[in-house]
Amino acid sequence: MKKRYLTIGDFKRNAFIVAAATCMGLTGCESNTRTNEVTNAGAEVPTPDGIITELTEEAPDQWKITDERTTVPGQSMAILKYSDGRVDTLQGLALENQMKGVAANQQQYNQGGFGLGSVLWWSGMGYMAGRMMSPRPAYYANPGVMNNTAAWRQNVQTYRQQSTAPRTSRSGYFRGRSGGAGA
Repeated sequence: MKKRYLTIGDFKRNAFIVAAATCMGLTGCESNTRTNEVTNAGAEVPTPDGIITELTEEAPDQWKITDERTTVPGQSMAILKYSDGRVDTLQGLALENQMKGVAANQQQYNQGGFGLGSVLWWSGMGYMAGRMMSPRPAYYANPGVMNNTAAWRQNVQTYRQQSTAPRTSRSGYFRGRSGGAGA
């Protein structure tokens, strides 16, 4: 029985080999994927602006948010205006400790009340501290104050999504493969 051997110049066989190699990814679109990975891996997610929240005491331990405005990142503060005329500012470590205490007891603050902790939890400060729900209008002195920070809340939401997203452009079942058959 005589075996038939194909010559190197056989057009059909060479076309088949090129088509198979292309289908298996041997021709290499890898450089494009690597470029995307480097671009996405080095992309900094811009830090959202800080916020200044003014709270005014309307009655003993009954607070309302009277103003919220943005500030540079890292300069957030809560300005407390007491009913007897005193003004106090929570900033830096004092504000951070207050918000940690509020976040640790968020179940209590979700139930309501107009104490300082509840009002802080439902202000922009609470949103920065991790509250995911939209603000409650009852805690604001007027609806315009709450609407002033709608764009800021959207920026914080975008920051949260971008900072937790994967850093590479690869996704799906074959994301770990570097290309090529058997690689």
